[in-house]
Amino acid sequence: MDFLTLFISLRCTNRCAHCIYGCSPSKGEHMSWEVFKESVAIAEKNSIPTLNFFGGEPLLNPDVFRMLETAFKHGFSIMLATNCRPLASREVLHEFKSVTKQYRDRIVLYTARDKFHLEFFDPREIVIGLMSEGYNVSVDDGSNRKIALSECNMSSKELVGLDTKWSCCGGLWTDYLGVLPRGGWTLCPPSLEAFGNVFTNGIEEITGFKRGLSMRCRDGCTECLQDFKNFRKEFDRTIRNRL
Repeated sequence: MDFLTLFISLRCTNRCAHCIYGCSPSKGEHMSWEVFKESVAIAEKNSIPTLNFFGGEPLLNPDVFRMLETAFKHGFSIMLATNCRPLASREVLHEFKSVTKQYRDRIVLYTARDKFHLEFFDPREIVIGLMSEGYNVSVDDGSNRKIALSECNMSSKELVGLDTKWSCCGGLWTDYLGVLPRGGWTLCPPSLEAFGNVFTNGIEEITGFKRGLSMRCRDGCTECLQDFKNFRKEFDRTIRNRL
């Protein structure tokens, strides 16, 4: 497994129409320090080299810099998905650099300049500044053309005409495991359905069960999410039968 996704925060500075999680400035939990520590331990135990700091906007978590520093000291590489808006604060940018600068070769920032994000903030100047200091920053505008649908965005009129059959895993049901703010496992980042908990279930149990199912949906995340709910029901039945 190449990386473990951590939903560091499901709160966001933006309220984008295409957000599959329905994140906003007033809605969304932060991952606790206890859940983060347990996630790091699981990643170490399973030799997962990279942590994917995801959201929402992960930089909104009050413990995010402590989390970054801990991850680096434990030898992890970091993927950081951010809209960069918190970095517009001089104080936040200074703290971010003080924690990450010596580890620039082990962190990649992922941000977006699609029409949905640009409605709230343009990260261009911050991206240019970080790249000039040697940071690796990837900028994407893919949501102008393709998105995933969920119960949070499927009624938005702003999404008409976009390709909603897109899937981040290419329809291969790759094991992109994620940890939600309260510690619940999710087996595909486009879903916030929890399967067990980091304090009670290990990677082997969850991925082993998933690989036993013949569920390969090639119609993109919109259809995958429907199958995912059915998968959740089957997972729950299997757990109940074990008890």
